[in-house]
Amino acid sequence: MMRRILVTGATSMIGAALIKKLIENGDKVVAIVRENCTKLSKLPNSQQIEVVSCNMDEYWKLTDKIEGTIDVAFAAAWNGTRGSSRNDHGLQADNLKYNIDLLHAVVELGCRTFLTSGSQAEYGEWNEVCKLREDVVPHPNTEYGKNKLAFYEYAEKYCYERGCRLVEPRFFSLYGPYDFEGTLVMSTLKKLMGNEPCDLTKCIQQWDFLYIDDAIEALRLLIDNSECSGIYNFGSGYSAPLREFVEKMVQITQSNSILNYGAIPYAETGMVNVNPNVQKLLGIGWQPKMSFEMGIKEIIKNIVSVQSLVS
Repeated sequence: MMRRILVTGATSMIGAALIKKLIENGDKVVAIVRENCTKLSKLPNSQQIEVVSCNMDEYWKLTDKIEGTIDVAFAAAWNGTRGSSRNDHGLQADNLKYNIDLLHAVVELGCRTFLTSGSQAEYGEWNEVCKLREDVVPHPNTEYGKNKLAFYEYAEKYCYERGCRLVEPRFFSLYGPYDFEGTLVMSTLKKLMGNEPCDLTKCIQQWDFLYIDDAIEALRLLIDNSECSGIYNFGSGYSAPLREFVEKMVQITQSNSILNYGAIPYAETGMVNVNPNVQKLLGIGWQPKMSFEMGIKEIIKNIVSVQSLVS
């Protein structure tokens, strides 16, 4: 049976990749984009996609903009996910309100499976050596993390009362082509390819990278399996000191860049590990297929391809 799946943040790395997978599976997609969106080229050219323009502050109008019912919704849109915006109280409170409006609208449209786009920021700092499990008591220390968690807790009660299944993939460190250029992987990789010096932290914190295609396959399984609910940590399951991943990028690029470890100090709050326990996700039959090395090579192919088109 063909499902109708709504996706906000449709042109983001996660949103666009998920839409591509859903279309391959034969689903119909309602892609929610901002007014005057300039990134529509990221979406597949398919008759299975219906594009609806709607800014976040007007999500409450979606019941008027969308005809028919929605089976599944994935909420990927959230403003201010990086830099100082993560501690902008007003901005993050607006995100909470707009996503609550979205939840109300899609449930009114018949949605019976709702997926949030969770974040490791909901847990707060993790300085322990052991891997972080979903049942850890969260202590978010940014406005971003606090409001993400508040949305999940609101949705948990709201969905339960209305018979809507709630799933929250909590993303730790995704990477892949078309990722934000300021991430550690993207910014460091481009410097390495140009043999430029790289200023880094000591890179001794534990890290876990998950390639976008593996994350999307996990999302598909969570959507398809009606028995799945609650929080699922998203990581590859392999963690190591961050320096190991940097050195792998150096080997792959054969770079002559100077690596200035320790040039960037850790935050005043201390070093933070990105080290999720993913046993719950593995328990639904998912297994990551892309090693870090394979993922980096795919990103390099994409960078070279884009550069050749520009030139």
